[in-house]
Amino acid sequence: MLDPAMGMAGDMFSAALIGLGLPTSTVTNAMERAARPLGTAGVWAENVRTKSGPGIRIRVELNTRDTHLSASDARAFLEAAVEEQGLTPPYAGFARCALETLIAAEREAHSGGQLDVGTLQLKPIGLAQTPYSDKAPRQPHRQAKGSFYVELFPELAAGLAGLEEFSHIYVISYLQRSSGYSLTVTPPWQDGETPRTVGLFASRSPNRPSPLGFSLAEVRRIEGNRIYTGPLDLFDGTPVVDIKPHVRTLDETGLGDDGWLANSDHLQLHKSGVAHRHAEEDAVLHEARDILLDIMGAAKALEVLGVALGRVVCLTPVSVGGGNVRFSHGLLPLPAPAVAAILKRHRIPHVAGPVDAELLTPTGAAVLAALQPTWRPRELALDDRVGRWGMGLGTRDLGPVNGLRVCLTKSTPETTPAMSKAGA
Repeated sequence: MLDPAMGMAGDMFSAALIGLGLPTSTVTNAMERAARPLGTAGVWAENVRTKSGPGIRIRVELNTRDTHLSASDARAFLEAAVEEQGLTPPYAGFARCALETLIAAEREAHSGGQLDVGTLQLKPIGLAQTPYSDKAPRQPHRQAKGSFYVELFPELAAGLAGLEEFSHIYVISYLQRSSGYSLTVTPPWQDGETPRTVGLFASRSPNRPSPLGFSLAEVRRIEGNRIYTGPLDLFDGTPVVDIKPHVRTLDETGLGDDGWLANSDHLQLHKSGVAHRHAEEDAVLHEARDILLDIMGAAKALEVLGVALGRVVCLTPVSVGGGNVRFSHGLLPLPAPAVAAILKRHRIPHVAGPVDAELLTPTGAAVLAALQPTWRPRELALDDRVGRWGMGLGTRDLGPVNGLRVCLTKSTPETTPAMSKAGA
């Protein structure tokens, strides 16, 4: 049974499991071994006395090249760790579920643009209308069939005065179907058996930190608040955030070259406007330094303790904290976007507070979801004398004891009709 009255982080959960009587090395060794593909790690646990009783705090020193980790690498590293440590199927399944939960949450947070909340403010001015609902060419042929226009919101129509004197416009759009990004990509615009990997900003991938589209289109006519254009490389309904006139003398669009795309057969598809699919780019786990360590430490501890994963109870509501937190993408309101995605998808009962700090971390939320607990109101908690208790401590002093309490019993009480499985 877990009591996340002060939230939950991955290291707090592993520390709490140590507090149930595990040898410290069971968890710390598993975490250090999981870190090998990332760099070098030192992990140790310390006993701490608090006003709420004894607790365990885990500290990690990880020297790694990057705080970001691609989903494909994370999966490969996790599988290697599962095999090396010989996790049995239930606990290996828990580890995989925790990672996939986190990957899905990161992808959802990015595709919704949530990671930039508070950093920039973009106001849509209208919508692009195109015949592309499922797939779209990134540079459609100028003879592409179908109706193309940008429809501004009516209150902005007066801003179109004089635009009819220009032959072309730039349409700046928000690519709402972006699915996260990686700083290195292997674009499809190339030939040969060994594809070349390039930096994100040397590519035209639509999946970017700020997923903005930039399209040059012919102006065919303007009627009211509609700009009828030549073909647009946008999905139907794409939000448009700005329109700018193309000025030939200044823009010099007749000059330049194709850079590393020169002579590519794939480029010819784009020049010809042939609609085609691209493989989905890899999701990226942000702030990912400790993710694999925390997941493997928890999985190994659960296995050694013999926890029945189908009979986990979590007391509710789960505290998520409040205020703001600074990530690599700026200052964001809590709960963090990935946490919010997990809370929603897995229907986790939660509450803000009780302090203005991040109490439920993305890894903590992913681990909690992967446990698939039965939710029990806190007032119906087991008596402290029923089983062994452990407490995992966070690294910050928050006033109230920053700890996650867990209890291990020989049998879990029957659930009441009010309880429900995560995601049921």
